[in-house]
Amino acid sequence: MTKQSFLQILQYNIRKSLKIQKLFLINREVHDFNIVVIQKQSHNINDIQLFNSAHNFFYLVKNTSLQSRTCIYVNKHLKLNQWMIETAESNICLIRILTYNTDDKTQTLQLINIYNSCSLFFTFIKRSSIISRLSELLKDNCKQLIIRDFNLHYSHWEEWRCFT
Repeated sequence: MTKQSFLQILQYNIRKSLKIQKLFLINREVHDFNIVVIQKQSHNINDIQLFNSAHNFFYLVKNTSLQSRTCIYVNKHLKLNQWMIETAESNICLIRILTYNTDDKTQTLQLINIYNSCSLFFTFIKRSSIISRLSELLKDNCKQLIIRDFNLHYSHWEEWRCFT
């Protein structure tokens, strides 16, 4: 395992644009990051896979569904025994990464990429929401980093009034 004092993580919302995703993933500066976390990625309709122009640089963690809104690119310079996929659902991708703390001891980082649909504001609160699913995935025995798009910037005043 290569010792590294920090992880470089980049997050981006592609907004389902294949053109933006291609330009983003071929950018050499993006290839310097250990982890690239994407929400609302573009899908290649021909083979129902995500477009991965960076396949020479990254492993792709994703759900194969066309409704999938999250994925994680793990730089290939991280060895396969340094990280593992814990879950890849439509709106949640979760990986565990072995890192070193300041005492040079290994520790686990749980990196969670989550997307909350903005269809209804109150789904954010309901038990069946993606947020309640997130709480099930959190572990006590490791550090967590949640990278998310909760879509709370949208105005859902009418829906909120109906709920209260």
